[in-house]
Amino acid sequence: MITTVFDVGFIDFSFAVGLFGVVVIHFFNSEGGFSSKHLDMKVQGETGIRLQHHEGKKFSPSIAFYTAILYTIAAIIALFITYKEYF
Repeated sequence: MITTVFDVGFIDFSFAVGLFGVVVIHFFNSEGGFSSKHLDMKVQGETGIRLQHHEGKKFSPSIAFYTAILYTIAAIIALFITYKEYF
């Protein structure tokens, strides 16, 4: 869809799509970060109930995260091979 809107090849956006996927998966698989603390404070402020305290930021990578990393690496290699004459 992106390639038809911008009228470019898939290889031009493949690295950006892979990197975006890694960032999104990392964000939604982590706990104890800013968004978790913000939600805990909001719930505590509205209900008066203190939620369980998270110790530090914790990330547990999944198979989707590793797949997104492999896709991103493959995309950057394909990008360099495709545009090697420009480097």
